[in-house]
Amino acid sequence: MNTTHFETSTAYLDGVLLTLAGDKVVTLTYGDEQNRFYINEAGEVNRCGEDGPLAGGERDFELYRMAFLEALISGGSLIVRQLEAGELALPEALGGGKVPLDYLSGAEIGPKGLRGLRADELKSAYPNGAEGATDFRDFLSKEQVRVALIKQVEQQASQAQTVGA
Repeated sequence: MNTTHFETSTAYLDGVLLTLAGDKVVTLTYGDEQNRFYINEAGEVNRCGEDGPLAGGERDFELYRMAFLEALISGGSLIVRQLEAGELALPEALGGGKVPLDYLSGAEIGPKGLRGLRADELKSAYPNGAEGATDFRDFLSKEQVRVALIKQVEQQASQAQTVGA
């Protein structure tokens, strides 16, 4: 793996995480290691325990980057769970109402970078279903990330003009 693959893969992953709304749990797996990180909507990174984010600091971001680098070098996987990104309507037979719905997407990681998985590929890794109310999603493509980030920049520029007017 060369540094270009690391830089482009890191930029792609950062773009995906910036594009996806809300808080996320990112699971990086490589070899016998599995690391979970909680990334809030502002982009702050903390290690993640069973019950949510653990108190941490700047070192958690470094651990996250190192885990990603290890997965790039040795091969691994990435799972992104967007927490409560949607709602699932319950049938009246179950009392009606709505429950929070998480979105799950993933990618293979290797020396050449990230390969986003389609929803059906990821779903096949969960033959008994994923934990909680979950909707499997395609991992965002580089083009989808590029378009979404351009829209974010345009919105920010428009808001800045409105404030300045």
